[in-house]
Amino acid sequence: MEQDLPPLIRALLEPQCYPDAVKTVELVQTHISWVLLAGDFVYKIKKPLKLPFLDFSTLERRHICCQDELRLNRRFAPDLYLDVVGINNTPQDPRLGGAGVPIEYAVRMRRFDEAGRLDRVCARGELTAAHLSDLANAVVAFHADTPALPPASRFGMPREVLAPALDNFHDLSRLLRHEHVQGRLNALRAWTEAQFNHLSPLMEARKRARRVRECHGDLHLANLVLIDERVRMFDCIEFNEDLRCIDVASEIAFTYIDLLDHGQPGLANWFVDEVLSRNGD
Repeated sequence: MEQDLPPLIRALLEPQCYPDAVKTVELVQTHISWVLLAGDFVYKIKKPLKLPFLDFSTLERRHICCQDELRLNRRFAPDLYLDVVGINNTPQDPRLGGAGVPIEYAVRMRRFDEAGRLDRVCARGELTAAHLSDLANAVVAFHADTPALPPASRFGMPREVLAPALDNFHDLSRLLRHEHVQGRLNALRAWTEAQFNHLSPLMEARKRARRVRECHGDLHLANLVLIDERVRMFDCIEFNEDLRCIDVASEIAFTYIDLLDHGQPGLANWFVDEVLSRNGD
């Protein structure tokens, strides 16, 4: 509800706050951001949060993360990610890009038709093998242009790969107390640890083979959009380098698993085959 919003966000729902001709402003909230759709542009403001996997708790941290979001996403979507805008004046009467010391920052993006997001295209039954081939081209080209991370870095080390999975089991076991669920979690944890022991040498070999790179990190269907019949990536992880600096196989696994979750095993396998046929992995 609008009355539950901070004064700044409530004020930014008024079209006169924006420097361009804006008739209406629409707010979309995620668990970590307020996203304001205003005319031809989108303004993304980070919520003042500190969580185990991100730190937006201060204005300085939010400014740095806005700059990181712009820099990282411009690697594959420079036409969508435009700049970082300072918000000036007061929370009750904000001005975007005005004079004075900023009270907040926003990433300004070029707005696109939300109907083109691949999760929505898929839900309409319009996602095709050609779309996934186009995505495979884009992903392989992006990875090829992204330098491998130094072998001495922690990224891609087997124990670093295992850690988030174990964190999930810790949290789920604490929250889901039903005996039947606990039994399933314990079985899945035992399987995960056995797979880790089996795959650790492969993880180490892939790191030596320079397969660990600064990837997108969150390449599910809702972070892909069809623009002019081309599939585009956007909204990579900017707030946590451990979640972004991963094996390129983990990158394509996001899309693969999401396609399975959308009931598209044929397209999921097509996508993986298309990637591997192009990158020689």
